[in-house]
Amino acid sequence: MNFYLLQLVGKWISLLMVSLMSLFGFDLKETNSETVNTSTNKNVSVVTEVVKYDTIKEYNSSLPKNISNILTTGKNGAVFKDKDGQMVILENKVDEKLELGTGKYGLYTGVMTGYGPDCVTCSGEGYVACKTPDKQKFNIKSDGIYYEDTKFGKVRVLAAALKEFPCGTIVEVDSKTLGKFTGVVLDTGYGMRKHLEEGIYHFDVAYETEKDEMTLKTTDMSGNVKYSIQRWGW
Repeated sequence: MNFYLLQLVGKWISLLMVSLMSLFGFDLKETNSETVNTSTNKNVSVVTEVVKYDTIKEYNSSLPKNISNILTTGKNGAVFKDKDGQMVILENKVDEKLELGTGKYGLYTGVMTGYGPDCVTCSGEGYVACKTPDKQKFNIKSDGIYYEDTKFGKVRVLAAALKEFPCGTIVEVDSKTLGKFTGVVLDTGYGMRKHLEEGIYHFDVAYETEKDEMTLKTTDMSGNVKYSIQRWGW
């Protein structure tokens, strides 16, 4: 086929294609386009962080060195950064408060007896040697053999050598005769002071009268009664 004839046919076909595309509404102008993300639900990376609680230590000289108390239990908090970089608190941390004893070490073993206000060496009136924190006199005959402590509640009245165990000392007792109970030192006696000079730790448990058979049943001279001091004095 003649070369010029081929060129003529090619142009004719091109014109035909343009005419057909125009006829059917095709726009042949070149345009520049870009993809824009208009989604309102964009993926945002959220980083949650744990805020660890701090431990605040409080020192108490009225507690023995072997005693520590958790006053407030610690709890971790949590925060995260939102899409604008702002910190949002999910949960506040709670700092732990710890009470540590700095007083004299408070674990003892010794002997135990029982007594009443009508004992041979007692006055019979029932008044104990110690005054309460509000400077009031305590009487076993009228007030009973228990004392209501502001922190430890209802505790048993005890006598001890005040030189070693000052007034208001709280003691956890563990003996074979009475089992486990908590007492407070409110009284003293010659037997306790004498035993302390000999290196023996002696506590006397108060009863309403010496006639109570428990005053004798309380006696434990094995030297194996356990005493754990929970508070030194008032």
